[in-house]
Amino acid sequence: MLSPKEKLILRYLYQERNNYVTSKELATHLACSDRTVRTYIKSLLENLETLSDVKIISKQGSGYQLQVLEEATYLPLVADKPLHIGSENRDINDRHNYILNKLVFEQGKLFFDDLMDQLYVSRSTLSADFKKIRQELAQYGLTVESKPNEGVYLQGSEQDKRRFIMNYFFSGRFLQNIHKYIGDDFFKLPISFEELTLIVLDECRNQCFKLSDFVIQNLIVHIALALKRINDGFEISEIAINQKKYHKEIKAATTIVERIRKVVGIAFPKEEINYIALHLISEIGDRSFPDEEVAHVSLRQDLLRATLAIDEHYGYQFNKDFAFIEGLLNHLEILLERMRYDVHLDNPLLEDIENQYKEAFLIARSLVAHLDYFKNHQLSDGELAYISLHILAAIERYRQAKKFNVLVICATGYGSAQMLRIRLENELGYQINIVDLVGYYDISDEKLKGIDFIISTIDLSNLVFSVPVFTVSVFLKEEEVKFIKENLLKMESRSRPTLQSPSHQSSLTTSFDDYFSEAYFKIYERSTKDAVLTDLVQLFYGDDTVATQSMLELIRQREQMSTVVFDETIAVPHPIKALDKTHRIGLAIIKEGLAWDEQFDRIQLVFLVSPSISANDGLSDLTKRIVDLTDLPDIKEKLVACQTFTAFRKLFLADE
Repeated sequence: MLSPKEKLILRYLYQERNNYVTSKELATHLACSDRTVRTYIKSLLENLETLSDVKIISKQGSGYQLQVLEEATYLPLVADKPLHIGSENRDINDRHNYILNKLVFEQGKLFFDDLMDQLYVSRSTLSADFKKIRQELAQYGLTVESKPNEGVYLQGSEQDKRRFIMNYFFSGRFLQNIHKYIGDDFFKLPISFEELTLIVLDECRNQCFKLSDFVIQNLIVHIALALKRINDGFEISEIAINQKKYHKEIKAATTIVERIRKVVGIAFPKEEINYIALHLISEIGDRSFPDEEVAHVSLRQDLLRATLAIDEHYGYQFNKDFAFIEGLLNHLEILLERMRYDVHLDNPLLEDIENQYKEAFLIARSLVAHLDYFKNHQLSDGELAYISLHILAAIERYRQAKKFNVLVICATGYGSAQMLRIRLENELGYQINIVDLVGYYDISDEKLKGIDFIISTIDLSNLVFSVPVFTVSVFLKEEEVKFIKENLLKMESRSRPTLQSPSHQSSLTTSFDDYFSEAYFKIYERSTKDAVLTDLVQLFYGDDTVATQSMLELIRQREQMSTVVFDETIAVPHPIKALDKTHRIGLAIIKEGLAWDEQFDRIQLVFLVSPSISANDGLSDLTKRIVDLTDLPDIKEKLVACQTFTAFRKLFLADE
């Protein structure tokens, strides 16, 4: 198999196959040195020696030229397993999962250059990923080591590795979606999923099998269903396996079922053991042959196309669910392998799935109908029921992701706070996920991370947050529940802001003119945080140094609670409590940006909010508009370019 860099070179040479390409040009394309390119070319020449249809011609003074006589030989060489789902910017959790799979399951050495190519990220992004991964692993006594020319690798005891695997991959990922959703009771297992997982994980790692979390998950589900098949009297057809060639896989399968037998007292027939071995054989395959890799990529693309059609019809986001795509892809590959051996499995859960989870079953049927790979195959309802399990898990992930993450702030005692939590879960549990319940003085950046809105029994109207705040009583009255529900319908969490209605626009204009003023407006080419804050506060109070110092101290206290930075270019400082009878907002534009703190070094828009001690009507609308700007980079850029307050006002209040 070629490395990602070697494939990039081949692709570039293919694009320029009518011309010679210099090593310098290739170095620019790969962002590396000429010497590195020559090293890759040397490796490529060695790999292509046995091929007569693909050659790299080297001509001194001119460079390299690719000669392709047969496309069918070339394409498998550059076929990649696409790592992105839906878009090229993979979700950070998916990246971490991929890297950890490589480190923990495959137990190989990784190279940053390869990971950058595979994950479509920069070196700085990858470094940030590894910083968080190291923190995660450190809790289990594991470290990520690195050596020159040997890449990075995982260091630690096997016991600690298995403990991490169970907690990170299975307890928090798989069991929360299949096991938690339909549970042991649905399978009616005489052994828990957790114990079953430990047995499979132990034996696979004892045999040094390089299996990803998705592979092991599918194997666990198969064994769980095998237990139910045996209990219910179902049988599977015989399957012949080369005992000598696959002795390790057969040994692992035999050891797994023997350990399960000791726990539950159920003996597995030889056919079931052989099928577990077949599962391992298919899973462990490293796609050493180009046609296997091409088939894998082709099946993935087929699945991605099918999920797009399903999403459009049913409204879910299967196409963007990395766990669903990887898990189901793995299952479909095994299914195709079974078809080769003519092995058909009855599903003991078919009747329950058809009756209790009809939607998932119908989606499975529709999904298969959209798969070109299965156009000539008539899958039984039992096979569709297997696919339904993956769909059930994906639906649960989707529903969990759609919930709003809420921070509840309560000033009363522990008992009252818990009562409020129970009331919120009873009334809004299907829409919200209560992340934490804290006191006023416990609000911090860490507590606000990932929060969609705040529910508070304390009046926080004098504080500005980048998320909405709903104030309720500790008893959560009916009208308060109704108000929150109405607002939840309007909220489009993590999406581009919608256009405002004319009436709302009129209200926003009134609020803007009530809070903003040209007298509190300044433009800088460059400046510092302290200088800008001092200047804006002095615009409020003139020569009153006592009021100026009091306001600056209250601003400092507020920022100690949690950040006032809304994104990489916008900061909204304000005092921890109101100081003035009238409300106002000072505005500073810093053309070249300023360093606000260690994390944000290019703040260009500073909105200094000074709330009133009595009334702050319209402030929430203005705050929401500022939050909306974080999703409107073009508007932000134009606001920073403004040279007058009038121009800023017009842009800030623009419909789009």
